Amino acid sequence: MKSFFDMFKDSARSLRDLRTLTTAGILLAMAIAVRSLSIEVTPDLRISFSYIPIAVIGMLYGPVVCGASSFLLDFLGYIITNKSARAYSPQLALVVLLSGILYGAILYHCEFGTKRDTAISTARIVCACVAIALICNLCLNSYFLYTLYVNKDFTLTGGDWNAFAAYCAPRAIKNLIEIPVKSLILSVLLPMLKAAYDRVQLQSGRKTA
Repeated sequence: MKSFFDMFKDSARSLRDLRTLTTAGILLAMAIAVRSLSIEVTPDLRISFSYIPIAVIGMLYGPVVCGASSFLLDFLGYIITNKSARAYSPQLALVVLLSGILYGAILYHCEFGTKRDTAISTARIVCACVAIALICNLCLNSYFLYTLYVNKDFTLTGGDWNAFAAYCAPRAIKNLIEIPVKSLILSVLLPMLKAAYDRVQLQSGRKTA
C-alpha cells in the first residue's frame, strides 16, 4: 500500500501527462463558468456548484493537481468576477489551496465498481465534504474574513467572541446544510463521471495501441 507522501508524488507526476493537463483544464474552465453563476448571499457568503469539477479533478488526479486547480479557480474567478474594492487575499488563497488538497487527498482513486468500493468511496466523499466545510469554510475562512474585513483587531486570544460568533452563525448554518447536499450530489455524480472517464481512457488506449 502506497504511503501518504507517495500519493502526492503520483499526483505531481501526472502533471507531465498531456491528458491530465487537458482534462484538468477543461474541468477548470467548467468550474470558472459555474463560479460566475454563483449566488451571492452576502459579500462574504456565496452559494456555488464549482466544487463539482474540483472534486472530479481531485478524484482523478490527486491533491497536487487539485490544489493547483483550486488556486487557479479562485485567482482567475477573482479577476473575472470581482466587483468589490477588496484586494486579493493570500490568506484566503491558502485556504482555497488547502480545500483542493483535501479533495484530492481524500478522493484520489475513488472506485465504484463493486458495492464495497462504492460504500468506501461514498464514505470518503462525505469525509471530504465534512473536512472542507468545518476546517476550510467554517473555521479558517470565517476567521480570515472577519479579521481582514470586519474587525482587524480581533485575535484568538483576545477580542469580542460574541460578535465573532454572530458573524459565523449564518456561515455555520449554510455549511451544515451544504454538507449533506454536497455529499449527495457528489455521491450521485462522481460514479457516473468516473465511469465515463474510464470508458474514454479505454477507448483512447485501444486507438493508440
